[in-house]
Amino acid sequence: MTVRTTSWAALALAALVAGCASSTETAQRDTLTENVGKYDPAPKGVNKPRVGIPAFSVKQASGGSGGADAELDNLAADQMSTLLDNSDRATVVERVQLQKLLDEQNMEGIVRPGEMAKTGQVRGVDFLLLGKVTNLRVKTEKKERGFGLAQAGGSFFNFGAADVKKNDTVITTECGVDIRLVNPSTGEVLLSNFSEYKKTDSASAMGVDILGASANADADIQMSDDDKGKILRLALDDALRKSLPKFDKFLKSEKNVATGADAAPAKPTAAVPTAAPLGSAVAAPSPSKPANSPTVTVAKKFCPNCGAELPAGAKFCAKDGTKIE
Repeated sequence: MTVRTTSWAALALAALVAGCASSTETAQRDTLTENVGKYDPAPKGVNKPRVGIPAFSVKQASGGSGGADAELDNLAADQMSTLLDNSDRATVVERVQLQKLLDEQNMEGIVRPGEMAKTGQVRGVDFLLLGKVTNLRVKTEKKERGFGLAQAGGSFFNFGAADVKKNDTVITTECGVDIRLVNPSTGEVLLSNFSEYKKTDSASAMGVDILGASANADADIQMSDDDKGKILRLALDDALRKSLPKFDKFLKSEKNVATGADAAPAKPTAAVPTAAPLGSAVAAPSPSKPANSPTVTVAKKFCPNCGAELPAGAKFCAKDGTKIE
């Protein structure tokens, strides 16, 4: 009877310790992610360019990008799209719409994950944001905490002498993030930033689950794709935050203008005739254009989506990229 009482007391104490640890880890996790996607205000009075974000290139330390991990390429680009939109420094072209624009303009293959394959004018997009995540690694150091119920006076419900313990897995995540803003028409890199991300905390505090890990320190661990996405989001947020000073400087520069055929065509300035001095001869009308020739009026065309006026012969709206039938 004494043994069972001791076991119940030990179980209650273990639950209390676990509950306190869980509360602490939840608070740590909230602190870790509370500022993700929250940035200083963008400069006022600047043009917000239309930016498309193709698939990133994500390479893990234990192997290259591709196969099942190719999903991380698109996941990283999706997350950067959300973060850049939150920064309020660009009009981010939705990634499905970006792919549609590339398909309609027969520009499939203009970019590979993380890099420009060739230059070309992408109507409806001012710039492309390309990104690489390199040497992505999550390694671990396991520390046991708690105690064994068998050591406290017997087994729980006589299921043997196995101890009940909680593994407090401390993980270190690290990677490099390289982002570049590129003019697709010329291939010119308008801004670039490389940053290294490293964070050490408990797996519970970072909100990830460990699928498999060696008991040795500095061993790589396995996580679900969702948890890899959480790690990527933290790293990409850190990289964008560090690049914002360069981005703000670019927004204020003369290079922050619409590119190629997306730029509004210059309107010719009509010559204003000046009054001829008294007594001077007045030039006769040019014989190539009789003074009484009829004036031809061309009907104006407007974008069916946003209502912007379209230049003659336009196949795409310069403002929102809508295809003109």
